[in-house]
Amino acid sequence: MIRNPNQKRPSGQPRIQPLNQVPSGHSGRDEIIRYFEERRSRREIVKTTHTPSGQIIDWVSIESQSRGGRIARPPARGPRLVAGTEPRTYLPRFELEHPDVERGPPGTVPIPHRDFSKLHTDGSLADYLSKHGRARKRLVPLPNGFPFADPEIGGHAYAFTGQNVVCFGGEGNLSAWDPYTQSSSDFSLMQIGLNNNESGTLQTAEGGWQVYHDLYGDWAAHLFVYYTTNGYSKDGDNIGGYNQDVDGWVQYDDTIHPGAISSPTSTWGGDQYILQIKYQFYEGNWWFRCNGRWIGYYPSGLWEGNQSVFDNLGDHASGIAFWGEVKDSEGGNTWTDMGSGYWAEDGWTYAAFQSNLLVQTDRNGGLADYNGNDWASDPSLYDITTQMQSGTSWGSYFWMGGPGAG
Repeated sequence: MIRNPNQKRPSGQPRIQPLNQVPSGHSGRDEIIRYFEERRSRREIVKTTHTPSGQIIDWVSIESQSRGGRIARPPARGPRLVAGTEPRTYLPRFELEHPDVERGPPGTVPIPHRDFSKLHTDGSLADYLSKHGRARKRLVPLPNGFPFADPEIGGHAYAFTGQNVVCFGGEGNLSAWDPYTQSSSDFSLMQIGLNNNESGTLQTAEGGWQVYHDLYGDWAAHLFVYYTTNGYSKDGDNIGGYNQDVDGWVQYDDTIHPGAISSPTSTWGGDQYILQIKYQFYEGNWWFRCNGRWIGYYPSGLWEGNQSVFDNLGDHASGIAFWGEVKDSEGGNTWTDMGSGYWAEDGWTYAAFQSNLLVQTDRNGGLADYNGNDWASDPSLYDITTQMQSGTSWGSYFWMGGPGAG
């Protein structure tokens, strides 16, 4: 773990900490490096490039991701969402969208490769692959009745909304920020999640943006996807994990990918930027869209296993959620920001928001306004205010965030 050398923003005193690097030869770090080197050795890499931020990108043939070379086709592109208020909100640009950035040849897709010199974690590989920093042992419904994992004491904080409803996808706008995180082992995110808990085992497909130094090697916000087949109890190939850290995700787009960085981000009192995200169950796959591009999918077979095809995420979701989350390594005393770092009550151009939230109610793409119940795990650190089915151009929306203990 390392401390963030940047200043805490926007409230609180500057907090500059010395780096605490994990030396080479540490068993956990070495295990993680061996894991990712072995994964890379199995790729059919056509070309390797670097983005302006320094990300290493391996370009592989799109067909090489699937046995037999069969890659699914996405739904129709469809219209982009509308943010709705004045002054306007804007879409940021991802690094590979810039025309002067070096790319792979036609027919290839991008897969980020870690720069191991930026890897500072001292945990095990199993902990590193886990969304929660360690395997979860039990699941308890949240106070709003939603069947996501209960927050660990001093481990995670939530500004959460959830709706229990049979559905086949959902979409919305996530305001784009680059929140301060206190240490490399903390994260701050905003996301959508689809879940099915009908068999007694929680299964999810998730996506949004996230600042997480231990995962990405920097303090920037990255696009991410994540899935679990087993209630977060274990991660690995075809059972759960982030991005392309494990087998499961199939990359389709040649420009936007999990792990990508976009810019600019929103500014306090100034321009507001959004990511338009969507999950849709289509022809047996959970497709993920960002800013109007279908970037890839999770095959339904990941969740079917030996269960009935009708009671798992391989057929439908039984709930949908939109939320903000902080992983807290300080035991409830973290200075990590959620969203913009401002409280929900601070509103337009200061607080983070999620807007135009919709639920796909049938297999044919029909949409209805989201109607989620809200919950904040510790309102003294982060809070949330909701306006579901508002009747305005923002539809169902909410404000959320806060500065933590800072």
